[in-house]
Amino acid sequence: MSSTWQRIVAAWGSLRSRFWAALLMDAMALILVFILISNWQTRNLPDDGDTPPLQAVWLDDWKADSALEPGKSGVVYFFAPWCSICRVSIDNLDELVKSGDIEWARVVALDYSSLDEVRAFIVDTDVELPVILGSAETARDWQIQGFPTYFIIDADGNISSRSVGYSTRLGLKARAWLNKS
Repeated sequence: MSSTWQRIVAAWGSLRSRFWAALLMDAMALILVFILISNWQTRNLPDDGDTPPLQAVWLDDWKADSALEPGKSGVVYFFAPWCSICRVSIDNLDELVKSGDIEWARVVALDYSSLDEVRAFIVDTDVELPVILGSAETARDWQIQGFPTYFIIDADGNISSRSVGYSTRLGLKARAWLNKS
C-alpha cells in the first residue's frame, strides 16, 4: 500500500474513533441531564421507605380489603383525567400487570371534576386496573405535584422507587424487576 493510502486509512480511523468518542460523550451528557431532571421532579415526593396511607374509595364498587397488596410488590399510579401524558402512558402499566411482570397496580384519580370524567378516561384508555378515587388529602399525603406520578411499592409495603412523567413499559418493568431483587 502506498504511503498516501496509508495516510488516508490512518486519517479515516482517527475520524471514526473521534466520532464514536463524541457520540459516547453526547450520550453520557444526555443521561446525566435525564437523571438531573428526574431527581428535580421527584425532590418533594415521599422518600423511599414508609408508604403514606391510601384510602380505598373504589370507583364502580371494586372490592378489596386493602388498597395495597401485602406480601406483593406493585405500583401506585396517580393520574388526572385531563392529563395527556397519563392518557398515553397508563396502558404501559395495564399491560405489565396483564403480563405478570408487575404483581399489582392501583390507579388513583386526582384533580377530577366528576365521576363521569374519571369513567370516561378509564373507558377511553381501556384501563382494566382497579381505580381509586383520590382526594385533596390523598394528594397531600403522597405529595403529588404533577401527573402522572407513580410509586413502586415493595412486598413489605414500602416505597422503593418513584417517578413523575411518562415512563415506558421497559422503564416500569425494569423498576419493578429491581424492586424484586
